[in-house]
Amino acid sequence: HGRVTYQTQPPANPARFSIRLDTRPVRLVGGGMREDPKIYFSGFWSQGDGACFEGSLTYRSGAHRDIRAYAPEDRVLHDIADRLLTIQRRNFFQLVADCRHSGRYYHARTMSVNVERDGPTCQEPTEDAETVIETALRDLADWLYRQLESEYTFQTSDEQIDEAIAANVYEFTEDGRRMQ
Repeated sequence: HGRVTYQTQPPANPARFSIRLDTRPVRLVGGGMREDPKIYFSGFWSQGDGACFEGSLTYRSGAHRDIRAYAPEDRVLHDIADRLLTIQRRNFFQLVADCRHSGRYYHARTMSVNVERDGPTCQEPTEDAETVIETALRDLADWLYRQLESEYTFQTSDEQIDEAIAANVYEFTEDGRRMQ
């Protein structure tokens, strides 16, 4: 099997976490342009596979409640949101973070996170702020990868392939070639 790298939209809206994803322009076939978020992943069978993203984190009131409303049963997302809220509270809701991808692989460990405190008194963040935010953002990238892997497994299952063949009325010869 070869290595497959994809770029896709996130299953969960990162704005719920107060993350603004960076975008890149993509030329459309008709000559127009659109902006795609900088979310990257590779998968699903090689060492180094995973997901990562680029963007910035700021505090937004109610973000942790939005996550619970979006995914009421997802304890992993709840935990990430709670950790981000707790560290923001300890820093008077003044933390901002910048997240960048580097290297040729796409996984949580290829993201570098820079955390600063954006307050009127130029106060430093608490000692644990960078570690907490970096870990939470990497956990979010790992969560994203698990969602993508689960969807890939579903889409490539025998049942889904059989359904696509039936829906498109494909017919095959004895040697497996599709009839025209």
